[in-house]
Amino acid sequence: MSPKLSAPCRHWRIALVRASVLGASLLTLAAFGSMACEDNGIGRPCDILADAGQAQAVYNPQALECPSRICLKPLNQGTTVVETGAYCSATCSKDSDCDGQKKDMSDNSDHRCASGYACGVAFVVGALCCKKLCLCKDFLPPGTGLQAPQTCDPARNGGLGCQE
Repeated sequence: MSPKLSAPCRHWRIALVRASVLGASLLTLAAFGSMACEDNGIGRPCDILADAGQAQAVYNPQALECPSRICLKPLNQGTTVVETGAYCSATCSKDSDCDGQKKDMSDNSDHRCASGYACGVAFVVGALCCKKLCLCKDFLPPGTGLQAPQTCDPARNGGLGCQE
């Protein structure tokens, strides 16, 4: 073979190896990036598909706009009127599982949660009975922690638990 024919082939091989290494590096970086930044949609506005006032807790278990499919409007347990609308929630085991979108305080039309989220039980009947969900603190009395309802504690409820 002449030196003129093998030189271009060698350059092509080097370019192909570089492109393969670069492609593999980009795929690895994308995979790690997607694992670190999963958006669970907590706090995203959603539609509960029901008309509910301040004194009624409702949820939509099939909300397509929520990654968990859970759209929630909890019962207002505080003494002030809550302007927070229905929001996407998710199951949780601790408060740190509930990092979510919060209200833009400079936008009066923004009805997302203003005070953050906590992990707690929203319902003691139905399909979400005693399930821990991310709850907007706007709906909770100020200065109180979330305690599991007696209904959800088998040691205190005689083993009855939730009834559908």
